[in-house]
Amino acid sequence: MTSNRSRLLSWSAAQAPRDGGAAPEPRTAIRSRDTIVSRSLRTALAAVTALGGFAGGTLALVETAEAQRILDIEYTPTRRAQIAVWLAREDGTYLRTLSLTQAVSLYGIGNRPGAMQMNSGFRWPYGRREGALPVWAHARVDAGGDPFHRVIFQDRRSEGDASRTSSDYSRDDHFCLSFNNATTQRDALDAVSCASIFNSDKGRYVTEADVAAGYREPAESAPGVSEAALLGLDSLYPPRRDLRRCADAGCFDHADVDSYNSDARRVMPEIDAVTAATPPGEVTQRIMFTVPDDWTSGTYYVYVEVNVEGDYAPSWGPTQYPTPLSTSARENEQWDYWAMNYGYPYRGQPSVVYRVPVEVGDSMVTGTDAPMGYGSIDGRGPDGGDVTPLDATIVDDPTGAPGSGADRLRLSAQGFRVRVRAQAAEACRLNRAPEAIEGLEVTQFHERRDAHRFAHLSMIAPMDDDAVVQYEVRYSQSPITDEASFVAARPANAASLEIEALQVPHDVAPGQAIEVDIGGLAFETHYWVAARAIDACNTTSPIAVAEYTTPSIEFTTVSPCFVATAAYGTPMAEEIGVLRRFRDRHLLTNPVGEALVAGYYEVGPDLAAVIAEDEGLRASVRTLLSPIVSLARWID
Repeated sequence: MTSNRSRLLSWSAAQAPRDGGAAPEPRTAIRSRDTIVSRSLRTALAAVTALGGFAGGTLALVETAEAQRILDIEYTPTRRAQIAVWLAREDGTYLRTLSLTQAVSLYGIGNRPGAMQMNSGFRWPYGRREGALPVWAHARVDAGGDPFHRVIFQDRRSEGDASRTSSDYSRDDHFCLSFNNATTQRDALDAVSCASIFNSDKGRYVTEADVAAGYREPAESAPGVSEAALLGLDSLYPPRRDLRRCADAGCFDHADVDSYNSDARRVMPEIDAVTAATPPGEVTQRIMFTVPDDWTSGTYYVYVEVNVEGDYAPSWGPTQYPTPLSTSARENEQWDYWAMNYGYPYRGQPSVVYRVPVEVGDSMVTGTDAPMGYGSIDGRGPDGGDVTPLDATIVDDPTGAPGSGADRLRLSAQGFRVRVRAQAAEACRLNRAPEAIEGLEVTQFHERRDAHRFAHLSMIAPMDDDAVVQYEVRYSQSPITDEASFVAARPANAASLEIEALQVPHDVAPGQAIEVDIGGLAFETHYWVAARAIDACNTTSPIAVAEYTTPSIEFTTVSPCFVATAAYGTPMAEEIGVLRRFRDRHLLTNPVGEALVAGYYEVGPDLAAVIAEDEGLRASVRTLLSPIVSLARWID
């Protein structure tokens, strides 16, 4: 086995042919126009410096103490892409993560309870996705980074149990599970939403005693061939970090939940700063990085790894990686009813990796038009971080299959899928930071039925000596008072069910209003919302802060009413809406009602599994529920 650094360097020599012909290498283009511009700029700056500034002008340019070398990275992803961006030395050694989308860095999809092969669905709550970004994950640890502590279910029979079997739950403001089979399928991802109240198991750390006892998860080494895969203490991925341990009556978080965030920060101190919300599809993303002063000038590599669940292709998809349904697994009760019958098999084409060389210290533009290769389907084992040279199994058809395979980063008009602009230190020597943002305000979202999860943000565009190129907006349930607390806060999302990154228009004239809607909020929760402007030299304005409290839920669309959903066949039935409102407004508002709901959640999934299979039972349950629905209507 070769080391990670050598396998990243040797891909081109071993690249296999596509479609029986010679395999074209990714085209790396280097443009010299920026070098010419930089030379002209240096001449102009020298003249300005000699004159001592602009005579009679209102703007005095002052040479900065330390000139900054900037890397400016751009790419345009497809929808639902999970992305890692990192820098490596010329010899391939990992140096630093620049960006990591929040499904991995904040919501812990790579290290959470549930078997790796468990199905997926809209905001599916369980199943560790160790093949999410395996090249990045292995590269970080191969270069000397510590692993994270593995997370498993608290107390379930098996890591294949998607339904509750013990007191192991608390309210979940992000993940959910629809208890209607039709809404958990791959083709329903754009037509569902999370329940107003959903309870999930946040897990616990696996212990040495667990490992010594041979703790395992169910898996299928091939369709219909089951096995039990041993689980160790370590994971390459961070645990979920958006949680506060629930201590109220009727919820049951393990004490380890208190440690997830601090442990992840200890292992990867930069994790807050590099966390990025999932970018919307077809929108160009920009990452700027200020090269540390102690880094020598020379050749470095920018890596971008991209993955999308359910990105099927002839060689990758449900035929090769189906829902685990083997007879032996069913007999051994390794997979429960919900794991086998709800959701969709998410394993399609594996992650694809793009690589771009760049000369730090020069002003230049460089990029690539194709991936260097692809990662492992599961990311496990010593070879889990290998990069396989791009071959015909990975789709590369921007017209016939846009956004799939190699086209997960879309081809730009300039012919790049990843473009990197290096800016020499002289270009930013006389730069001034943007002025402070004025008038930052957060108010209630205009649609009252969504006001519990969305809000409206407005502010005034600040002055800058050149131009603001982007805005950074973050929010937190703790006060944002300085740089550290700002970086520790979450990146803001757009007002969308998809939980996509907020896109703030930056081409707004100074003094003009900027208005956007933000999402990803929890109901009846107090937030600090902060914003700052960033210029082309990656210099930031002072941080502006506002406070806002979301209202209570006024309208919901989906609910985990297990038995009722099974009886009526859809969570959209009018009767379910009546029962949902009764639960939200009259049961979950007091300790007795919460206890009743918690008890129902204990037995509901198992009852629903039985009812859903028998039309006669479904009819009987509808008859039994009829007077309860009538009473709930009357009370409401």
